[in-house]
Amino acid sequence: MVSVKGLMNCNKTLVLISLLMTLTCGCTIGRIYKGSEIRYDPNEKIKIGSTTKGEILEIFGPPLRIQKQFDGDVFVYTYLQKNSSVLTIEEPYFTNFLIFQYTREQQKMDGLVILFDKEGVVKNFGFQKGTKELTIY
Repeated sequence: MVSVKGLMNCNKTLVLISLLMTLTCGCTIGRIYKGSEIRYDPNEKIKIGSTTKGEILEIFGPPLRIQKQFDGDVFVYTYLQKNSSVLTIEEPYFTNFLIFQYTREQQKMDGLVILFDKEGVVKNFGFQKGTKELTIY
């Protein structure tokens, strides 16, 4: 004969097994690259007062954005690298309850801004390189 206590332990075990079977564990890894990579060092390629718009377009390609200003145009180049990973444990069938989620995200960006005078010659520029430090995971 089966005791009530033994039946209760059996029911608890079945409930626990059923619950564990309904849990879903997922892992996502993603990489996003936006814009065009700035392949050349602007400090070597751009000469203030002599480099023209045409030469800039040949070297760096079309900019992400062009701003028209009263004293000349501004070319904006950006390149974004983003790595992310997500670990999720959830119960998707009955309650859609999120039990645990861990997210790791890293983002780096290169930026180049070039100011032109009214004649289309480089007046000034600024460059910031951030993608070298991006860790791959």
